[in-house]
Amino acid sequence: MIDKRIRNVLLIFIIPALVFYVVFWISPVLMSFYYGLTNWRGLGTYDFIGLTNYENLIKQGTLFASMGNTIKYTLFVVIWGNVQALALAMILNMKLRSRGIFRTVFYIPALFSTIVVAFLWSYVYAPHYGMISEIFELLGLSGAPNLLGDRSTSLFAAAFVETWKTSGTMTIIYLAGLQNISDEVIESAKIDGCTGWQAIRYVKIPMLSNTITVNVMLGLIGGFKSFDYIFALTSGGPGDSSSTLMYTIYKMAFVEMQYGKAEALAAMAFVFILVVSIAVLTIMKRKELEA
Repeated sequence: MIDKRIRNVLLIFIIPALVFYVVFWISPVLMSFYYGLTNWRGLGTYDFIGLTNYENLIKQGTLFASMGNTIKYTLFVVIWGNVQALALAMILNMKLRSRGIFRTVFYIPALFSTIVVAFLWSYVYAPHYGMISEIFELLGLSGAPNLLGDRSTSLFAAAFVETWKTSGTMTIIYLAGLQNISDEVIESAKIDGCTGWQAIRYVKIPMLSNTITVNVMLGLIGGFKSFDYIFALTSGGPGDSSSTLMYTIYKMAFVEMQYGKAEALAAMAFVFILVVSIAVLTIMKRKELEA
C-alpha cells in the first residue's frame, strides 16, 4: 500500500495536468458535440436545432464525399508509405559503401516543414513549367499530366507528397526493426533453403510485426488528419474531389461560417476515426500475436 502522505503528494502533481487536460481537451470535445446541435455561426446568438445539421450533412452528401476522400487518402498513405519505407529500409540495411550518407539523404525530407514541402511540390506538379513537364519535354513527349488539376489524380498527388515527407521517419523505424533481427536467424533460414525473397516474406516481415503496427498507425494518423497538403496544393479541388474531412470542416467553419454544421461534421469525424483506429489497432495486435 502507498503511504497516505505519498499518495497526497502524487495527487498534487497529477491535478495540474488533469485540469489542463480537462480544460483544453475534454471541454472542447464536449462543446463540439453541443454546438453541432445548434445553428451557431461563430458570433452572436444561436438556436438549438437538434439533429438537423447531421441530417443535412447526410442528405447533401457532404459527409460521405469527404469521408470517401479521407479513406482513399489514408489508404494511399498507409499502403504506399509503408511499401516504400520498407523497401528503402531493406536497401539501406545492406552492406553498402557510404550507406551512412544514403541514410542521411533519405531522411532529409522529414526535416522540412509542411509548407516548404508543399511549396516545392507545387513547382514539381506545375503544368507547363514544372519538373514533370520539363521531364516530358526532355523526353520529347507532349501533354504532361496536370496531376493537381485533374479530379481523378489531385487527391493521390497530394497524398504522395505526404508519403514523400514521412518516408524518412518510417524508413528509420523499419531500419531499426531490421537491425534487431539477428544475422544468425537469416543464416539459418538460408541454410534451410530459403531464397532472398522467402527470407524476407517468411522471416523478416513476421519479425517486423511490431514495427509494421507502429508505421501503420502513423500512416493512419497522417491520413485522417490530412489538411495541410490539401490546403496548400489543391484547396480541396478541382471541385470537391480532394476535400477530406479536415479540410471540409475548415472550409465549412471559416469560409462558409457554418460553425454549427462544421461542429456536427467534426463530431461524426471524431467517432469515425476513433472506431477505425481501434479496429485497425486491434487487428494489428492480433497479427502480432499470430506472428
